[in-house]
Amino acid sequence: MPFEKDIFISYAHIDDESLVQSQKGWISEFHRALDIRLAQLLGRRPVIWRDPSLQGNHIFDQQIVDQFSSVAIMISIVTPRYVKSDWCLKEVNEFYDACSKNIGFSVDNKARIFKVIKTPVRIDQHPEKIQNILGYEFYATDPSTGRVKEFSPVFGQQYELAYWEKLDDLANDICSFLEHVEAINVVGAPTVANNTPGTPVTSKKSKKVYLAESSYDTQEFRNSLKRELQDYGCYILPDKQLPLVAPVLQDEVGHFISESDLSIHLVGSGYGVVPEGTQRSIVEIQNDVASAKSSVAKLPRLIWIPEGVEATDDRQMALLNKLNQGRDGVTGADLIHGNLEDFKSIILDKLKSLDEPPPPSPVAAQSNGANGQDVKTSAVVYLICDMQDLDAIKPLEDYLFDHGCEVVIPIFDGEESDIREDHTENLKMCDVAIIFYGNANEMWLRSKMRDFMKISGYGRTKPLHAKAVYLGEPATPAKLRFRSVEAEVINGIESVPADKMNNLLSKI
Repeated sequence: MPFEKDIFISYAHIDDESLVQSQKGWISEFHRALDIRLAQLLGRRPVIWRDPSLQGNHIFDQQIVDQFSSVAIMISIVTPRYVKSDWCLKEVNEFYDACSKNIGFSVDNKARIFKVIKTPVRIDQHPEKIQNILGYEFYATDPSTGRVKEFSPVFGQQYELAYWEKLDDLANDICSFLEHVEAINVVGAPTVANNTPGTPVTSKKSKKVYLAESSYDTQEFRNSLKRELQDYGCYILPDKQLPLVAPVLQDEVGHFISESDLSIHLVGSGYGVVPEGTQRSIVEIQNDVASAKSSVAKLPRLIWIPEGVEATDDRQMALLNKLNQGRDGVTGADLIHGNLEDFKSIILDKLKSLDEPPPPSPVAAQSNGANGQDVKTSAVVYLICDMQDLDAIKPLEDYLFDHGCEVVIPIFDGEESDIREDHTENLKMCDVAIIFYGNANEMWLRSKMRDFMKISGYGRTKPLHAKAVYLGEPATPAKLRFRSVEAEVINGIESVPADKMNNLLSKI
């Protein structure tokens, strides 16, 4: 059914009183900004409705209720006053009932009430119908004082910028929702007669990604990642508020993980919220549940630890050590250290790989030839080097070729994105990867070593047969003391060490 109005804003009127006499109230400014941003995204002016005049002691106006059946979305501005207002609670309940008489309260598992949390309120105090709905938090906690500050220019440029970013997230989500509802109307939405009240109307399934709730210090990263995944067409789980009671939380997380095609976990410096009935944080619980599920269902997972992260307490230090040492919680996961942008590219590669059939292995394996005989293919060795070492790698390149290997080296000409893509593809298809450490500096080496740790995230379906760092001229103190657990270290400064290389190639 078509809706006459796009949005009804439900709010407590005290929350629209401005702290600065010359400025508009928070709700009025929110209404104005949302109207403009939505118009830009939709390509038309949205119909947004709120009552700017009624006060908390007025009798509830039935005229408002009568119009709910013609409204697509309600935005509830949750504050301490809102949850204490009988008026506001009735608006939520009446809108919920009106939804059940047309296309249902949720469309494609998205609730038709968008919860904007202006000032934090305990979840159990939110209106019952929307307690499980994820909210858009328009506030932050000052890490130095622990005090909550709303996103507003009153509190400085940092909070004003956060306001616009959060409003843009909300506007984009509302835009997608309205466009989807309009598309349903065009093709003919199920009516009340053939659609059970409250039953979600769903569209074509998209890739489901479990993006684990994270600690405060990584929340901004999570929000950025969520935006990009949604832009990529992913459906993000959890799509409702997680409970903070340990047994119920574990069940909920297990349910969401079982529905997911990929799970992503961000582990920062903070330990995170500890739910009732446990001593483990919500971050650790989600990862443990996903690890257990992955051991049975082979769920692909990515765990990201920001580069240079330092734990803020002993519990987080223990968790980081456990993950880095691969003791527990890493089943089915690729552990990625690095910056967020690199991690995003790994995620997109992983998502693409989930849609692709497994590539034929180029390992020196048996395959049927034209005459039905088994034919052996050459092992592929990716010899990673810096451009200034192209001449220096020749003895090693010749040695590998003479021993039956197909040697691939990086490209250096072309667009940076093309060079990076070629590097990634080489890491995905090779059997052995060797970093030639000659004239390049230590920063270059660290970058390539990080690629070894990310390699599964690039879309490989099988582990490398061998990884090595080959030390070439010139001899330096840094090279002579270089050691690695991640890769075999081969000293070829004076000549190609045949015994070491034969041992490496024997692993193919």
